[in-house]
Amino acid sequence: MRLALYIAAWFGLMAVAIINGGLREALLEPALGPHLARQGSTVSLLLLFTGCFLLLGRWRPVAGPREAWIIGTIWLAMTLILETVLGVIAGHSPGEILAAYNVLAGNLWPLVPLWVLVGPRLLCLRRRDD
Repeated sequence: MRLALYIAAWFGLMAVAIINGGLREALLEPALGPHLARQGSTVSLLLLFTGCFLLLGRWRPVAGPREAWIIGTIWLAMTLILETVLGVIAGHSPGEILAAYNVLAGNLWPLVPLWVLVGPRLLCLRRRDD
């Protein structure tokens, strides 16, 4: 199991997410406004994460579906913990933090933690021996 490698890779994913967020604030928000900028940034982050998953999977493929689910579950937990901690540090209330997950308000953000969870497993399907 390459669990330690994949846990370390999560920190790389977070670096990609931070850069993506910085580009959103610098480029997209002035042109599109905050709501559309967040939607566009979410889509771009999903694509960037997909590229990272593919590269990582080619370099060090997961052993199989079980390992992929373990990796996705750990990544999801780490992601949700980080988002919550950063939200609290930034002074956001629990309601404000949870509002980012309201798809009925047009927020696409819940797709990111979902992709972090299922992405490793779905990409594992590309292997012929599964």
